[in-house]
Amino acid sequence: MELSQLCAANYHYKRYTLDYFLESAERLGYQSIELWASGPHLHLEDFDAARLAELNRKIKAHHLALRCFTPEQCVYAISVSHPDKVYRDRTVDFFNQHIEAAVQLDCDHMVVSTGFAYLDVDAEDSFGWCAEAMGHIARKAEQEGVTLAVEPFTKYTTHICNEASQLRRLLRTVNSPRLMGLADTDVIATTAVDTFSTFLDVIGQENLGHVHFVDGNPGGHLVPGDGVLDLDGALEKLKAIHYTGALGLEVLDRRYVFAPEAAMRQAMDWYKERI
Repeated sequence: MELSQLCAANYHYKRYTLDYFLESAERLGYQSIELWASGPHLHLEDFDAARLAELNRKIKAHHLALRCFTPEQCVYAISVSHPDKVYRDRTVDFFNQHIEAAVQLDCDHMVVSTGFAYLDVDAEDSFGWCAEAMGHIARKAEQEGVTLAVEPFTKYTTHICNEASQLRRLLRTVNSPRLMGLADTDVIATTAVDTFSTFLDVIGQENLGHVHFVDGNPGGHLVPGDGVLDLDGALEKLKAIHYTGALGLEVLDRRYVFAPEAAMRQAMDWYKERI
């Protein structure tokens, strides 16, 4: 594993400006970032091509590489599993626009998800809508040269894609070389069906497109070292499969919002001790 694989992320910097986040990542010695595309930092409707080009210049001026672009898809009304075709089509458009933005930011990986799903709607119908819509998004990604990483969510959001076997089914159904899986250490632990190791075994290591590397209790999305997850074991698994992709620090707990740089410093120190 390399230092460049660990990505500072702006999720918990939301009380500070995006410029502050970029300065902080550089100050701490990060070489790579994952960028959460959401208000207040980057609501895409506010960014035309010129503003995206300006942001790209800023990222590079801080000697950072944008390894993964992550549109907000939990709070925003986004779902490819929704029974309303208008809702699904808008979601496809949303993701396609963010794929174009990722290209403008010189980023070749982007996070997607199946989104919210109703419990009183037939699960097979929801899966079918999801696979169809995800196929349209994947075709766009193929055209633009962007790899999509599908992130499973917990049961509190969806029952369509929680565990490795469901993710594997979706990847096989869509069957796109640009559609891969995302392994989130805390979501895997919270779901409690797979271990991190078996999750990778089930989806196939060749299908691992991105990792969200965070601690938990489980739950919380904490800085490494602040929870009870076996992150050492997860890191050893990634070493064993010769993973060369990025590790995004998707830190979400509100305890970090007032001192986000301290959290990223702790994560960097934890990682350096182990590589």
